[in-house]
Amino acid sequence: MQSATATVETLDQAAPRASVDDLIKGRQYATPQERKAAALLPLLRDLCTQMAKSCEAYGRFLNRLAAPPQHWKTLADIPPLPVTMFKQFELRGVPMQQVVRELRSSSTTGSSPSRIFIDKTTAFRQARALASLLKEDIGSQRRPYLVLDAPESAQAGDQLTARGAAIRGVGNFASTTTFAFRQLPDGDLQPDIDAIHSFFAEHSQTRPLLFGFTFIVWTRFILEMERMGERFDAPGATLLHSGGWKKLLSQAVSKEVFTKRAAELLGSKNEGILDFYGMVEQVGTVFVDCPEGHKHAPAFADVILRAPHSLAPVAVGQEGLIEVLSVLPTSYPGHALLTEDLGVLMGVDDCPCGRKGSYFRFTKRVERTELRGCGDTFAQSRKLHETHAISS
Repeated sequence: MQSATATVETLDQAAPRASVDDLIKGRQYATPQERKAAALLPLLRDLCTQMAKSCEAYGRFLNRLAAPPQHWKTLADIPPLPVTMFKQFELRGVPMQQVVRELRSSSTTGSSPSRIFIDKTTAFRQARALASLLKEDIGSQRRPYLVLDAPESAQAGDQLTARGAAIRGVGNFASTTTFAFRQLPDGDLQPDIDAIHSFFAEHSQTRPLLFGFTFIVWTRFILEMERMGERFDAPGATLLHSGGWKKLLSQAVSKEVFTKRAAELLGSKNEGILDFYGMVEQVGTVFVDCPEGHKHAPAFADVILRAPHSLAPVAVGQEGLIEVLSVLPTSYPGHALLTEDLGVLMGVDDCPCGRKGSYFRFTKRVERTELRGCGDTFAQSRKLHETHAISS
C-alpha cells in the first residue's frame, strides 16, 4: 500500500524552495504528494524551529519528543502537538501587544476552551489561504450569503469563537449577508422566518451561499423548515457546513441523509452540499469535500493519519488519528497538530476527482485520547504549570 510519508530529502535539496505566499497563491490541489511534501518540509522545519525559541513550552516539547529539526526527513518526522494542549496551556509565540485576536474553541462542561493567539501576519495568511482554497469549490465571485446562525455568534471584538471565525471567513465571499436565526435569552436559536423568506425571495436564482455548523443546520434549519412545510427553489445554492457530526451520528443521521435532506429543502443538487473539516486551532486550513466525498489537503497544508497506539502513519485504507499540518501560523505552535478525530486514509494522488495529494474521510471523534507524557513535558513542575496554565 502507498503511504503519504515517503522520504522527501532528495527533492527537498533539489527543488527551488517555495515560500508560504507561493503556496497560498498557487493552485491548491494540483501538486502530487511527494512534491508537495518537499515544498512543505523546509518551511515547517523553519517555523517549528522559530516557534521553539519564542514559545518556551513548545521548545521543551520538541527537545523532549523529537530529533532536531535538521534531521526531519519526512513530514511524519515532525512531532505532532496534541490539540488538547491548547486547553491546558497558554501557547503563544509573540508578545501580547502583537496579538490582534484571540480565538476560543467551544468547551464541554468542566473543561477550558482552547485559546489561540493570532498576530497580524497569521490573520492575513489565514484569510488569504481560506479564500484561495474555497474559491476552487465555490468560485471567486461574491454571492448573497445566508448565515445559518445568529448575529451574536460573529460579533466584532478581540475574542472570537470557532463559530464566529468560520462565519467571518466564509463571509469574505459575501455580496450581502443575512442571518437566519435569532438568539433567544436562554442562548437557543430560533429561525427568523421573515428574514429567511426575504432572502430566498430575492436571491434564490442568484447562486446563494449558505454556511452553518452541521448540528445547528440540521436541528434548527432543516428539521424546522421541514416541520413547517417549507421548501425553497434555489438550484444554484451552495451550503457549506462543518462540525457537530458526533451529535448527529448519535442520532443515526448519516452524512448521506444530511446531504439528501438539505438538497431537497433548498431545491439544489447534492453536489452543492459541502462538508468541510477544520478547527479553531488552524483557522484558514480546511479540508472540503470533493465531488467524490473525499477531503483533500490544500497546497499550504497536509494531513497524516496515525495509528492511535503507536502514532505510526497508517497505510491507505486504514483508520487513524487525524494530524493536520499547516504553514500559516506565526504566533502560536499550530504547525503540526494531532486531533482527537479518527479518519480513514483513502488514497494518495489517485482520487477520481482529479485532485492530487493525500485524501481522507472523517469517521468519528474519539471519546478520549491519552497521549502519555505530553502534559508532563509541558508542566515539569508546579511553578511551571502555574506560569503557563490558562487563566480563568
